[in-house]
Amino acid sequence: MPKTIRELADEFCVSKQAIRKKLDANFRANYVQTVPRNGVQTLVVNDSGCLLLKQHFSGGNRQKSIEETFTSNIGNISIDTIKLLNQQLAIKDSQIKEKDEQLKSMQKLLDQSQQLQLMTEKKLEGLKETSIAKNDLSSDIDNTSPQKKYWWKFW
Repeated sequence: MPKTIRELADEFCVSKQAIRKKLDANFRANYVQTVPRNGVQTLVVNDSGCLLLKQHFSGGNRQKSIEETFTSNIGNISIDTIKLLNQQLAIKDSQIKEKDEQLKSMQKLLDQSQQLQLMTEKKLEGLKETSIAKNDLSSDIDNTSPQKKYWWKFW
């Protein structure tokens, strides 16, 4: 039975682009047909073309061992892919925990900085008050000290 490019890509575990690259003009002339499916013109590869593509994609370094697959709404995902994704997820979780710890320490440092700033402002305020009080006392002392009055200033 003829198969579409998407069906072949899923069967061989390759991308649709990889299948399209193998469909050169000579291959299309001999093994590819345009068939209407659901009211749309679709390229389909006949059985002999499927066998040629299967030989190409199953040979060489593309050969895969038979492994369990997980079927979901997305499609077939190999167990190795799931393991890889789980490892990446664990790494991301540890990175997030590290960032949380960094945020906590930064918040603590910020709080300490604000407390130091408040203490500094209070000390400056206290110093200003004491300097003002000293100035008031010194001016009071100057005003209350008996001043000598000279008799020649009255003339």
